Amino acid sequence: MMQKIRDTEWKGNINMKTSALLAFFGYLVVAVSVESPAASLEKPRQTYCSLKTLNGSYLYLTHGYLEGKPYVSSGIMSFDGTGKVALIYTRSVERAQLSTTGTYTVAGNCSGSMKLATGTVNDFYLSPTGDSFNWVRSTGAVGGEAKRVSRELIAR
Repeated sequence: MMQKIRDTEWKGNINMKTSALLAFFGYLVVAVSVESPAASLEKPRQTYCSLKTLNGSYLYLTHGYLEGKPYVSSGIMSFDGTGKVALIYTRSVERAQLSTTGTYTVAGNCSGSMKLATGTVNDFYLSPTGDSFNWVRSTGAVGGEAKRVSRELIAR
């Protein structure tokens, strides 16, 4: 009888120790895998793009409708990596080579805006590598694509 009581005590101690260890490890897993709301507020947002991402010269083609008429434009945009842009281009409206300058912004999520001296405003989405971007003009139904062809500034 005495042996049976000792076996029961011994098994009870193991069960209690095992339960305590399992509870401790369970708490650890939960504590590590679940972040508090305050911790998530402190995390900086991932930045994929900046002004420097848009750097070099890009060959572009745009088409659509401007003031209700078919529109096409092609040229080279040169971005300096600090917020300045220069273009040489031909539009279906004038059918002659033109040039202009402007400024641009780039957000960390790779969206941006380009404002030209001509008054044109384009909103764009840039690849994180900076090799290409797509844009839509803020007036009219005009959009386009551009691909980097050089790290040099061709248009000035």
